[in-house]
Amino acid sequence: MTGRIAGAMALLSAVVALLLALPLALIAGRAVQETFVHGLDNATLACAVLLSAQPEQGWPRATQLCAERTGTRVIVVDPQRRLISDSDASPLGRQFDRPEIERAFTGVLASDARPSLTVGGDLRYAAAPVLRGSEIVAVVRTSLPDARVAQLVRQTLLWLAVAVAAVTLTAALLGLLLAATITRPLARLSSQAALLAGPNVPLLAEDDGPGEVRSLARVLNSMVGRLRGHITRADRVAAEASHHLRSPLTGVRLRLEAIGDMTDNPAIGIEVAAATLEVDRLNHRIEQLLALARSDAQRTGHDEVDLGAIVEARCQAATVVAQERGLVIEVSAAEALFVRFSESMLNRLIDELLANALAYARTTVRVQAATHADSVVLSVEDDGPGVAAVEQTGIFERFMRGSTAHPGGSGLGLALVRETARAAGGDAEAGRAPAGGLQVRVHLPLLAAVDQTATGSPASVR
Repeated sequence: MTGRIAGAMALLSAVVALLLALPLALIAGRAVQETFVHGLDNATLACAVLLSAQPEQGWPRATQLCAERTGTRVIVVDPQRRLISDSDASPLGRQFDRPEIERAFTGVLASDARPSLTVGGDLRYAAAPVLRGSEIVAVVRTSLPDARVAQLVRQTLLWLAVAVAAVTLTAALLGLLLAATITRPLARLSSQAALLAGPNVPLLAEDDGPGEVRSLARVLNSMVGRLRGHITRADRVAAEASHHLRSPLTGVRLRLEAIGDMTDNPAIGIEVAAATLEVDRLNHRIEQLLALARSDAQRTGHDEVDLGAIVEARCQAATVVAQERGLVIEVSAAEALFVRFSESMLNRLIDELLANALAYARTTVRVQAATHADSVVLSVEDDGPGVAAVEQTGIFERFMRGSTAHPGGSGLGLALVRETARAAGGDAEAGRAPAGGLQVRVHLPLLAAVDQTATGSPASVR
């Protein structure tokens, strides 16, 4: 916005200045030329007066004095059209019959410009009669190349162009100052508002900036206050619902375990194991729904955590499940991949990815964590049946499952992964793994990368 305001003011000022400068340039050029010509005429008449007041022996000195004052060539011609004095010290006594000399001998001031072979261009001149009484005793002429006049006009136009540029630059600077005055409070308000999602972040300052910005801060504070109230109540309801659901499920699981310990009937044992599995699955779904609720509320935390270290730890913890199923987890994680994230939420995100990959892998699950541009990319892939290309976007929706999904799933795991990543400023995408299975890539903003070199060859975790 600052650049646009400054640019608009500079452009408007330049257009206005040019519109004024074009006619002003014509007027100024004509005025400079007319002023110069009038000055030359007056200087020539003054020389004529000076010569008429002195004897002819003093004319060379007077001619030189006039040349120094006017910066022109000054000559004096007698009635026989002979050159009798010249400030350029050319040979005297030669005939000097020029049109302006003839006009001056008629008793008028001759002033104009004409082509001249001597100067190689137009000659600007003024010729005046030298009078003694009523008799014309000589003619004095001042002259210079007309290019000198054109140079003065060009200098005037150049200064005019400098003035236009100065006005434009001043307008741009004033535009920057004005834009900064307007946008600085907005920038502070924007940076503060970006942090309002946190539960303990102070509200916006309502006494900073112009009245409009202060009014906006008050409106945002009021809205944030209401939203925080809604989130607090939603968190309380979720916590209470979790407590009231977990307690009965825990009781049911304990009773099922007791029944399994008391019976020797294989059929009853099978049913007890199946019921216990359903209770565990229900507990897991409750955890997933609570995690989704926290991601909806943008409660991903603001911890600075090392993604590489957490990936290593969670893959190590998943080795028990992998060994039971005869699978291998291959891990390749760069060191010190710091992201701003809740450690518990990051653990759950990785666990969900590993659980999904272990459920479908045939032999191997590959996990990689590395930097890409200004983000960290966590990739988890398996060599299972994979997901059709048309379904790779839909599997991130809540309760949506692919056509190759195993029975009994909830359709919440990958939804939790993507929504948690988005809550932290990242995203998740699915694709086909090189081994033919599903590859899920999670992008997270990189906070700091102390060492972006991979740890080397993949380490097999069995």
